[in-house]
Amino acid sequence: MITGALKRVFERAFKRSKPTSAPVPSSPQPATLLDATAQGDVDLHAWIHRIRVNPKLYAHLASYRRDELFAEFPELVERTIQLADEVVLHKFNLLGSGTYVPSDTDRPANQGGYQPIDWYLDPVRGSQFKKMVPYKDWDLFSMRPENADIKLPWELGRCQHWIVLGQAWVLTCEQRYAREIAAQMKDFLEVNPVGMGINWTCTMDVAIRGLNWALAFELIRDADFLGDDFWLDAYSALYEQAAFIINNLENFYEVTSNHFLSNVVGLFYLATVFGDLPTGVEWGDFCRKALEEEIVVQVLPDGADYESSVPYHRLVTELFLGAARLAGHSGAPLSSSFRERLVEMVDFLAGVLRPDGLMPQIGDADDGRLHVFTDFGRWAPQDPRHIFAPASATLSPGRWMKIAGEEGRWEGAWWGFSLDAASTAEYSIPDNYTLYPHAGLAVARGKDHYLLISNGVVGTNGFGNHKHNDLLSFEYHHAGHALIVDPGSFVYTSDFEARNRFRSTAWHNTLCVDGTEQNEFKEEWLFRMFAKAEPEHAAFEVTKDYFQYIGMHDGYMRINNGVKHYRGFKLLRQCGTLIVCDALVGTGEHGLEWNFSCAPGVEVEKTPLGIRLSGIGRGYALRLPEGVEAEVREGAYSPSYGVTQNTRRIVCQQRRNVDGLTKWVFILGLERNVNDERIAMMANELAEALELSL
Repeated sequence: MITGALKRVFERAFKRSKPTSAPVPSSPQPATLLDATAQGDVDLHAWIHRIRVNPKLYAHLASYRRDELFAEFPELVERTIQLADEVVLHKFNLLGSGTYVPSDTDRPANQGGYQPIDWYLDPVRGSQFKKMVPYKDWDLFSMRPENADIKLPWELGRCQHWIVLGQAWVLTCEQRYAREIAAQMKDFLEVNPVGMGINWTCTMDVAIRGLNWALAFELIRDADFLGDDFWLDAYSALYEQAAFIINNLENFYEVTSNHFLSNVVGLFYLATVFGDLPTGVEWGDFCRKALEEEIVVQVLPDGADYESSVPYHRLVTELFLGAARLAGHSGAPLSSSFRERLVEMVDFLAGVLRPDGLMPQIGDADDGRLHVFTDFGRWAPQDPRHIFAPASATLSPGRWMKIAGEEGRWEGAWWGFSLDAASTAEYSIPDNYTLYPHAGLAVARGKDHYLLISNGVVGTNGFGNHKHNDLLSFEYHHAGHALIVDPGSFVYTSDFEARNRFRSTAWHNTLCVDGTEQNEFKEEWLFRMFAKAEPEHAAFEVTKDYFQYIGMHDGYMRINNGVKHYRGFKLLRQCGTLIVCDALVGTGEHGLEWNFSCAPGVEVEKTPLGIRLSGIGRGYALRLPEGVEAEVREGAYSPSYGVTQNTRRIVCQQRRNVDGLTKWVFILGLERNVNDERIAMMANELAEALELSL
């Protein structure tokens, strides 16, 4: 049953209203490329010839080093061609779908054997969205089939697979790859004319599609056999997408976010393509001003994206980085302050990485990308290392190359950088012991251990669109193995119960009091969280022997006999043992529940002394406080959108009267260490330090 409030949420999510704070071009915009060239007193066909001969983006630069790519990356060349072959067969794997072929059986194959694509399909549920609805009339709830996930057709409609087709053309010069792009463009526009259908209801997707089309056209720019009519249609369609973006900017919430930024970045690419036309100049000026503004608005002083999500930080970093690369390539770099802030963003991303190079799944994740030059359809969404080589070459030569690895160097080549700029530094991730106070994350990453602690405010200036209730939650790895992990995000609108479960307090590795959410959210408001907890960083210390963090939040003060939650972490650097001390300050009897979500592959069993964790080469133990009962339950871990893996959760419970200050101590580490007297002494020291911080 759809409630009125729920319907209003989705109506709001698709409305268009106020203009951006950066000045939008006020003069009437030419509606077509023909009009735009006429305005600039430019011959349309001459302009198309000129843009093909002198492309303005950066993807084409890789074609000049084709032989080097074959010599340096033979396996990646072969893999890229194989992936392009799958795209030619219309085989896709997007957002946890598994391999599927979206054939539109309502439309017959053409004379060349091309079978039209179903651009409206949710392959997971086998449902097809309604076609040809004007984008302003679209209503997700009344028009979607059952609980179909609109993100799946949106993801396909971004056409990021065109890049791999363009790469295969560059690498092989086989016509079928360029012809596939031409056929798909005609196919897409036939059932998705401008402004009609679900692939125009989210401007973010239009913008990402536009920039990927532009890059793909640049990669196949010398495919003369496609004919003049194709190139006229291609750049005319590209222009119309740019015009749609400027007229439908996603700045309609109280705050801007990655959606509006995507609008700006996509338009920036298209404005560069049309940069010698008056309209392109206006668009470019708007984008530059908006980019300079948004990197101040959306990025915190410690370099983190303000949406309280590490995966979205990766996306936003990628978007700003693409803009910086394009501006530099065009000979008009963005400001030094923009670039300095972007360096901080890349530093933050590098700083929070797990030892295996993957991102911790803090906050939401939907696997969004700017463009995909490496392993389309097979890349691991938790792996952000494709960013570091282009970032090094764009911003600070060599700075992050040790994190990039071979695939990062390949990525950098397709961003247009010479292979010399992508150094051959041996892959490694450096140690890091840092508190990012504005992001609300503390990291301890050493040779044999990793601890990440989350204690941040509701993000996006209090909007909370991608924030989870993960205050004083943590992720813990030892000796190269993940033991305790954040469970991730899973899906959005297709499963309300799962969406809310994965962002709930009880699903994170923290203490839940009386079943209360730390910050309030309503089940029907899937992208809104209401700030009820004020987190604080009470202490942060790093010595040669240990890493220590103490934090607090007051989210449980609003319950009957409210309490404040303090939590201290002490990681012993030599043995990797983790001590966690919880304290509640307040009064009254309360139901307490601690959650520890184990990583995939970790086996869990109860023992007389507590909990044993195994299955990863070594035996670990979780020592429980006296009087706390534990049970092992089924859990889930989502490494990427639409994907879950079965795991185990350790759920500890106690009903306890809180009188002033009450403390509990958990110890997690190798079995041989958790009962050691020295560890017990360190636990007492942490408990005392926590009490002193009150």
